[in-house]
Amino acid sequence: MKKKYDDLAQIGLGLMVVYIACILAMVTCGSMIIQQTEKLAQQAQHTIHDANKESSNKMVILNAWVEDNYDDYLFLIEYQSIGKNVDPADVDWILYCEDDGDFFYRSGTLDSWNSGPGSIWEVGTTPGTVSELESGKRYFFGIDSGTNDAVGGAQCGPSWLEARGTTATFMVIMPDGGVSTQTLLINDLEVGSPVI
Repeated sequence: MKKKYDDLAQIGLGLMVVYIACILAMVTCGSMIIQQTEKLAQQAQHTIHDANKESSNKMVILNAWVEDNYDDYLFLIEYQSIGKNVDPADVDWILYCEDDGDFFYRSGTLDSWNSGPGSIWEVGTTPGTVSELESGKRYFFGIDSGTNDAVGGAQCGPSWLEARGTTATFMVIMPDGGVSTQTLLINDLEVGSPVI
């Protein structure tokens, strides 16, 4: 009797190899999808966290005036917070401008007005210094222009900007990273004139 060659086992073995390869490919694709989904979820959480930090504590610059016709500004701000008071010494400001390629800046905190009647005070009270900014309240505060190296200078101040017909940029930086920015333009040097 003649033996027949049976090749059905080879077909079954080939199918099993293809089946295992398909399973491995699905597992690899699945793990990549899960990894990318997790990465996107973490990025979204970081973005939400950063946005909440900036929106939960912010300073709104409502108005600005010429305090003297040389180097001082007076600002009206409103502090907005979700239940967190902040010390004015923890809130920084930067005033900067340019002239013919030269860059000038001055920085300080809300409680560091050297030449004014007070550093920062609540609207409706006498000039002085408050120890905490409360949410929803409005405050006056003033700054001296000049530079950190030349505190008595006029760089970026009302007279300096008006003489050059240029602008300055004023920024308030909150402790948690929120930033408010205002461009300062001087049309009139008279004390009490609004800064546009």
